Amino acid sequence: MKNRPFLISLCTVIGWFTGTWTQAVHSAATIIKCSGQIPNKTACLIKPISYGIDTYRVDICKENPFPSSRSSADYAGAGCMTLFNGNGTLYKAKLAKGSGYKLPDVGREVIKPGTYKYLTMILKNGFRSSGKYTSGETTWRTVGPDVDSLKTSKGDPVEFTVQLKNWRGKYDQDNDYCDNNGGTYSRCELKYNGYNLTGIGLGNDFTETYGVKTSYVFYMIELLSPISLNEDSYGDFEIKVKTNLEVYGNGSEVLSISTAPFIFEATYKN
Repeated sequence: MKNRPFLISLCTVIGWFTGTWTQAVHSAATIIKCSGQIPNKTACLIKPISYGIDTYRVDICKENPFPSSRSSADYAGAGCMTLFNGNGTLYKAKLAKGSGYKLPDVGREVIKPGTYKYLTMILKNGFRSSGKYTSGETTWRTVGPDVDSLKTSKGDPVEFTVQLKNWRGKYDQDNDYCDNNGGTYSRCELKYNGYNLTGIGLGNDFTETYGVKTSYVFYMIELLSPISLNEDSYGDFEIKVKTNLEVYGNGSEVLSISTAPFIFEATYKN
């Protein structure tokens, strides 16, 4: 097989994270763009002012490498091809308003023929974001350290940091996002705005876990258009992502501004 180079353009990644994940989130399967009104016991989408992620590795896979029957990902068994693997050296990126970055070719494998249906990422458990939302004459802005810390005074939005601890919250309640019976402590599977997504907490040994042991988050999306490659394929991979924050309110005031589920798609241009 020929060692064919290829490029990846990664245009921001966002996750469906709320504070330190100790409370249940407010959501539905379909979230629309905010219209300037305050949402009433529901959420709408806005663009972030800033967002930062640290990426450990990225793969495309022929099959699901992390089914619910497993406690760790089986990349070889699922026929995966690595697009980036820093082997401990994280690729850090600051992302906002659709800005993109080119994923380094560190650890990248040669083209492996086949049809790839899944895109997976391992991200450091710690996501930084900021945003603001204006309705009428009032602007709510994030001021950290969590999604409920908002101010209406003048000033710039301040980044908040979220970390996955438990998908079911401190009261062990069903998570509105998770289709797998409200989620487990470590795993959430959901359908969001037409996409099938999975988020799983990982420990330092990359085994499924939750709580303070969660060092990384495994993230997977089922591609709407599978990618077919042969040994002579030569071209570019492009990963496009919708960057959003969710605004939640009670009809009269905004109560939280939180990150929305990752929505990203991979395509291959031959």
